[in-house]
Parts: sequence; structure tokens; C-alpha cells
Amino acid sequence: MQAVLFVYLILHTETNEKVLVYHSVGYGNAVFWAKKLKKFKMILEVEEIYQNVQNLGFIKNKREYRDFRLADGYIFPTKLLNDLINVEHKPYAVIHGTYHVEPKRNVSFQDNKIHVVYAGTFDSKKGGAAAAISAAKWLPENYHVHILGFGSEQEIQKIKDLVLETVPQTKAAISYDGLLAGEEYIQFIQKCHIGLSTQNPDASFNDTSFPSKILSYMANGLRVVTVRIPAIETSAIGKDVYYYEEQTPEKIAEAILKIDFHDAYDGRKKIAVLDQQFCGDLKEIILK
Repeated sequence: MQAVLFVYLILHTETNEKVLVYHSVGYGNAVFWAKKLKKFKMILEVEEIYQNVQNLGFIKNKREYRDFRLADGYIFPTKLLNDLINVEHKPYAVIHGTYHVEPKRNVSFQDNKIHVVYAGTFDSKKGGAAAAISAAKWLPENYHVHILGFGSEQEIQKIKDLVLETVPQTKAAISYDGLLAGEEYIQFIQKCHIGLSTQNPDASFNDTSFPSKILSYMANGLRVVTVRIPAIETSAIGKDVYYYEEQTPEKIAEAILKIDFHDAYDGRKKIAVLDQQFCGDLKEIILK
């Protein structure tokens, strides 16, 4: 794989040509030596620092930061990641995730309830789904919490069992609604009013990663409840979400209940603005 990539870059790049590279420790050497020889300009898209989330070993750790220094410009998901990596203040752009705005489908559950959704991974290390389920115990009868997502067979079964255990403990409705995709997912999400981003705030990946589900919720017109972490609070949508301060069911429910549905919130408009801003920033990097 590395040999093929190296040969391709040698044959198909020119000096000072801009080459967009997705950061990976799997092919770093091929890109490193090709850039040394052909002297193209590398714009590196960095979604995370891999050694922060897995044990790479001493050599790969050093190579990862070597590759960071080699870049001539960057694309990051958060400003915090730029502050950690871009120590030489090279050109950069920030894109938190997808900026595609979904048109209104004009769909509804038509039951006069406030529908709250958690959509995402069932990974117990992240803990978002379990936290959302527990919060349902503190919501009144006019709320319905939906759990959508994916995981291993064991993780899915654990979430199903937790939902069943919670049903008799809450006045609110709660349901496991499976894994949806495409138009089915969009229509379901747009029937809801609030999206939950309830992952464990103490996990190391929260220091630099941005929960992509927040943008998905906003692009579909939902208000968002999230744990307060720097990666979100310092982001471009930091003032457009509702925060809770402690990772407890009570605090999550409290944030849900505080949402004002009569304010001027427009998640779609915010995402469209971010899209225009990123396109301008990327154009500037490419043209420099």
C-alpha cells in the first residue's frame, strides 16, 4: 500500500502543487518521502491525534508529530486541535463536520409530545446512549426519548435491555428505534424537537474531537443539548446549543426542560453560514 502510494505521488505531483492529505499513521512514510522528493505543498486534514486514543508505540508516536510538522496547511475539526498541532501558525481552516442543510420534510409524530432523540454510537466508553436513557427518568409525561444508533450485538442488546428496564421507571415515553439511514433517518430526526449529545466528558477524545451528531441535529432543525466541553464551547456553534454541567441524568433532563421553543433559533441558517465561511477559508489556503 505505501509503495503504491509513494509511486503514485512521485509520478502525479509537481513542485509546489497543493495536495490534500488525510492524516493517517498507516501511510505517513509514503507521503513524507514523496513530499521530500517532489516538494509539493501538503494540506493535511487532521481529525484526531491518534496516539491520544490508542497505543501506537514510540516510533509511530514520533512519526505522527513529524507528519504534522511537515504540512504546509491544515484542516481541523476544532480550533483546539489547531492550537495543539499548528505551533508554527501555518494557514488552516476549521470544519466541524458536514455542513449540508436538510430541507424541511414537514413531518411530525402528531401526538403533542416533545420528542427527544439520541442518535449515534452505543459504545459504552462514550456512554452517550446510556446517559440519554437515564435522563428519561427525570422527564414528565409529555416527553418521548428515542434511541437510535449502532454498535456490536452485545452493545445493542445492552441498550435494548436498558430501555426496557427504564420504561416502568419514568413518566416519559422511551423507545429503542433501531438504526436508520438515508431518507428514513432524516424524516425520523425531523419529527423530533431536541437532539442529545451526551457522551462521557472525561474521555480523552473530547479534548480535540467534535461530536458530528450536533451538526446533523442542527442541519435538520433540532435544538441540541450537550455536555459542556471546550471542543464544543469554543466552536463556531458554541452559543447555539444548550449545555448541562454535570454528567448526571438529573442535569441532562434539567437542560432539556429549560429549552425555549419560542426563541429565534435557526440551526439550518447557522449551518449554511458555516458552510460559506469554510469554503472561503479553504479557498484562501489553496490559493496561498
